Amino acid sequence: MDEERMEIPLHAPLEVWLAGALMILLMAFGLWQVSYALRDTALADVPTTMEHIRSGVASDKFSKHVDMHLPARHALIATANAGRYTIFQGTGDDVRLGRDEWLFSVEEIKYEAQSEAWMGQRLDTVARVSKLLEQKGILLVIALLPDKARVHESQLSSATYPVWYANRYGVALQNLRAAGVQTLDVLGVMAPEATRKPLFYRTDTHWNQEGADLVAQAVARRVRELVPDLSEVRFKTELAPSSETRVGDLLRLIGLSDVPDWFRPNPDVERVQTTVVAGEKVQGGLLDDVTVPVVLVGTSYSRRANFHGALQQHLSAEVLNMSKDGGGFATSMSGYLTGEEILNSPPQVLVWEIPERVLSQPLSAVETQGWSL
Repeated sequence: MDEERMEIPLHAPLEVWLAGALMILLMAFGLWQVSYALRDTALADVPTTMEHIRSGVASDKFSKHVDMHLPARHALIATANAGRYTIFQGTGDDVRLGRDEWLFSVEEIKYEAQSEAWMGQRLDTVARVSKLLEQKGILLVIALLPDKARVHESQLSSATYPVWYANRYGVALQNLRAAGVQTLDVLGVMAPEATRKPLFYRTDTHWNQEGADLVAQAVARRVRELVPDLSEVRFKTELAPSSETRVGDLLRLIGLSDVPDWFRPNPDVERVQTTVVAGEKVQGGLLDDVTVPVVLVGTSYSRRANFHGALQQHLSAEVLNMSKDGGGFATSMSGYLTGEEILNSPPQVLVWEIPERVLSQPLSAVETQGWSL
């Protein structure tokens, strides 16, 4: 009986030997990873007192140190994310996969129990800002940007925009206009065109260059109607000589920004636009006068897809862009209202780009602490 037991490993199937060899290689690879991480000088920051060991603080900091200093950490995470998407179509907690590999931000469709109260507070803030600016001789124009999921709801996996936010855009638009705030219905501008072509990037939460240009035209028309005497400066938009791949922020959120295309939704491809001054100014302007006729505040939408450049071109006027990435509802506007720019060079028009989704998000610290209005 003992001799038979000794002979079994020698006559094991090839796949057993391969599995064993693979396990040994993985263990060796893991040992190399950990030993490399332990050589990093940051290991000295891990506490070693008995109190920290007993409380678990030392083990927690030690495991985090090892995790953050593994030499192949980035590649391992990318491989795991690629496998999750390829096998299970998984996209994590912050992104939803739609039809034809469209990606959508959960922020646009996530239900928030206090969303109506938060939106009401924000709409009241917009109305107060509008009146404050009016007293200073500045016209506020709101560009209310609808969700990507609303504009392209046919690309959602359910092909239906969430019922709990079905009326959000219309209510916000109606309330702002009822308060006397000049508000552009961006959804009304985008909806007809969205049935014919994409107006948002497939793998990014932002509008694409066509969507940004469409909205810029509408904003420019409204501003010129309200303030026809803006000083004129001609602009032109130039295209890059060749197309390039644009890895969207939603691909980065699901950890697929650096993997081959066959392991992820195909990135968007575009010829980058750049807007520059064309010729000479008609009547004064930024180079001759410190006064900037139009200021743009808002979120990353105003910093993507050449929206700022397109707005200047269609408006034929210089626009100072004070928008901020990740600005949410309050950051950009509150920063501008309390900064030196509005004191030293007040504009004739202030365009405030507000994404629909930020109206329903939890209040930021700036909002809970109160604005200096």
